[in-house]
Parts: sequence; structure tokens; C-alpha cells
Amino acid sequence: MILAIDCGNTNVTFALYALSGEKQGNWRLETRAQRPGDDYAVALSELLKADGFALSAVTGCALASVVPEATPHLIDLCKRRMGIDPVVADTSNGAMGMEVRIDQPAQLGADRLVNAYSVACSGDVPAIVLDFGTATTFDIVLPASDKQSLARYDGGVIAPGVHRSLDALVAAAARLPDITIAAWPADQPVIGKSTETAMQSGILWGYVSLIEGMLGRIEAHYQQQMQVIATGGLAYLFAPHISKIEHIRPDLTTDGLYQLAMRAR
Repeated sequence: MILAIDCGNTNVTFALYALSGEKQGNWRLETRAQRPGDDYAVALSELLKADGFALSAVTGCALASVVPEATPHLIDLCKRRMGIDPVVADTSNGAMGMEVRIDQPAQLGADRLVNAYSVACSGDVPAIVLDFGTATTFDIVLPASDKQSLARYDGGVIAPGVHRSLDALVAAAARLPDITIAAWPADQPVIGKSTETAMQSGILWGYVSLIEGMLGRIEAHYQQQMQVIATGGLAYLFAPHISKIEHIRPDLTTDGLYQLAMRAR
């Protein structure tokens, strides 16, 4: 089996795949930068055991991390507790068979690189990957300009994430309530008649406008229509209100890590 490890700022997601590509399950642990590999191993073993799996069944592993302090501990988990040298996603790793056309490739986040790689592996290019994470990101994946490369990562856009924007708003204004982000009806009013509904409108329609505006500007820049592939926890809440979103792939990152591990076998 293949273990995909996606270390984000909030959680570390572990996803287990059969060699055929079928996802067997996924589990999350809180990201703690200095958490030792042994602690990850004990906690993950218990989670896997509860669902009928074991670390000993893992024969390949790929890792993407945006928390540099946590990366060596997760590598240690793979090496010492599973006896596997993980494939670590970064632009120094041959860019994973992709062209990376940005000024400083080393600055590209591993999650964004793997998402682009995942889209490239599925052949869904040209594409805009829209990720609703800690930040709201737009990443551009184009056909490769040479026959040796899988695709071309051509840059992107980083905007504040929905949750972080709301947190900052509430923290900065003493009289604003802390509202919950939940599914909105299609007829959610644009004009709020209370503080809460005004905030709901600002979050929903404000971000819909941001996203639709950025997607339009990106397509105008490239002078072509592109597939829009959404991922991240809030994708299902925003997709019904954004007609340009054609596909939602919640497992986009771990699917890409599975492909990366298989490529290295």
C-alpha cells in the first residue's frame, strides 16, 4: 500500500491507497511542528488499527509539507518506523516531471506543486486549481512546452483564506459577532438586515465576487477558457454559487502524492 502524507498548517492528513489507486481511508492529526516521528507513529498506528490497517502494510510513501519544522519528523516516521525513504515533494525533486515557470521555484509551496501535479496526471489541462485552504489559492497548470515534461506550472494567485479573513474581521471589531460558516441557500440575500446576515453576505458574496473576478482575469490573461478544479474544505460550500467550478476533488493533494509515490517505484 501507499501512504500519502499531506502536512498542512492546521492538520497532517494521512491517506492510504492500494497499489491500484483505490483510496482505503484517510486520517488526520493536529500539526505540531516539533512532534517527534515516534509520536506520529504511535498515534497513526492506533488510527489505522481501528480501521483494520497497519503501518507494516505500507510499501511506499510520499510527503508534501508546508511546515518545514515538521518535515524531518515525518521523514523520520517513514524511515525508522516503516523502513521507507519517502518521496518528498518539492521543486528540487526534478520538479516531479513538470516545468515550473516562476521566478523562484524554491518558494512554491509543496501543496500547490502537488495539486498541479495531480491535475497534470489526470490530463485536465489547461486548468486553474482553486484551493480553499488557510489561503485561497489559484494555480495555473498548462500543457508542457516540451515533450519530456508532464505539464507546466505557470504561477498563481494567493488571497486570504475565508476562515482567516473572518477571524481577522471579528478580532478587529469588538461589536461584530463570531459567525459560523455553513452552507448558504442559493437565494442568500446580498443586503443584510442584521449584523449577522450582513457578515454572511460579505463572506459568501464577497468571496464569490473575488473568485469569479480572479478566474475571469486569469482566463483573459491567457486568452482561453480553462477547467476550474476546486479542492479544500470549503469547496462544497462555494461551488454551488460559482458556475465556473466544473470539478471538486477533495483528495486532489493525496491523489497527487499517490501518483508521485508510484512514479518513484
